Amino acid sequence: MIKLKLMLCALALTLAPLAAYAAPVAGVVISLTGKPQIKAAGTSALKKLALNRFVYEGDTVKTGPGEKVGIAFVGGAELRINENSEFEMESGGGTKPTSVKTSLGQGWTRLLHGKSGMRIRTPVAVCAVRGTEADVDMNGRMTVKVYEGFVDVANEQGTQSMTAGQMSQVGGAGQAPSAPKAMDASDFGTWQNGLKPADLEKSQGLLKQAAEKNRTLELEMDKDGQKKKVKINLEKK
Repeated sequence: MIKLKLMLCALALTLAPLAAYAAPVAGVVISLTGKPQIKAAGTSALKKLALNRFVYEGDTVKTGPGEKVGIAFVGGAELRINENSEFEMESGGGTKPTSVKTSLGQGWTRLLHGKSGMRIRTPVAVCAVRGTEADVDMNGRMTVKVYEGFVDVANEQGTQSMTAGQMSQVGGAGQAPSAPKAMDASDFGTWQNGLKPADLEKSQGLLKQAAEKNRTLELEMDKDGQKKKVKINLEKK
């Protein structure tokens, strides 16, 4: 029994350094403009993003002036990130809603199929997209615009539900979302139209691979002086 416990402890120590690499795939980069960057969870180094690159839960995507990024998520949502923005990938979706977080930036989201969902968290409120297209801008105050479908904006002070052609704002921390109002022509943004998937068929194939990758963790371990690959099947919760 003591020997078995020692073996289990040794295995735990062996696997511990690999924990940082076990984060599920959140999505894949399907379009970009300029040279946006990404920071892996638990690190401070920024690296250049590239088309068809996987992004993982916990990663933070950052854009500068003139830079934009489009990401397709495993759960079936697409997020287009405007310039001068910073978004953290919280959940890629799948059996749970896709979720991202931002304290500064603008994102346009589209749901690629009816079963997907999208949640955008900010310091002042949470935006839950239940329809097709919406725009969320966080810059001191939060502005939410609905192009198609349904969106809820909520915080501890209240909840507002909007439909296509409506918008709402949260003025700051401790303030309730404003009552929905109709958007006029000047309220409709066009920045997101410049980002188009470079190769949607390839992106869909990569997302399928990502979904499978999230179910299996492959480790390389030493056994009898030889390196052997071990696959561990993971259940999604």
